[in-house]
Amino acid sequence: MNGNFRRSRARCCWVAVFAALAGGCGGPETATVSGRVTFRGKPVTSGSVIVYCSDKQIVRGNIGSDGTYTIPNVPRGALAVTVQSHARVPAGMRLQQNLPPATGGPIPPTVSADDPACVALPPRYAVPEESGLSVQVERGLVTFDIDLKP
Repeated sequence: MNGNFRRSRARCCWVAVFAALAGGCGGPETATVSGRVTFRGKPVTSGSVIVYCSDKQIVRGNIGSDGTYTIPNVPRGALAVTVQSHARVPAGMRLQQNLPPATGGPIPPTVSADDPACVALPPRYAVPEESGLSVQVERGLVTFDIDLKP
């Protein structure tokens, strides 16, 4: 009986080890999606790239001033993508300044309602069903450059 107990215990240990190793194989794996967004051949310098996952969740990344973006923790699969352009600082958050005229010094930047950093994209690119953008995500790093057309 002592020998059977040892064999049974050894089998349980092996089953536990196998289960622990196999448990890590089927878990949700993610990737990082990055690239560059352009519109009419020029970089989009502000906004967001949004990825819509099959489980109804979204992940997003901000577009940098050079048109590049990075989105970490994107689940695997064929995913819909949208692009939204917006000003870096919302118009309501901008403080109007009454500065004296510059004389011989640096000229302060002027911020207008027509922020040049905010590119007006066609509205269809903000809707997942209409954007026509999708990416196939596997493991690791996925490069997805987005060239938007008018």
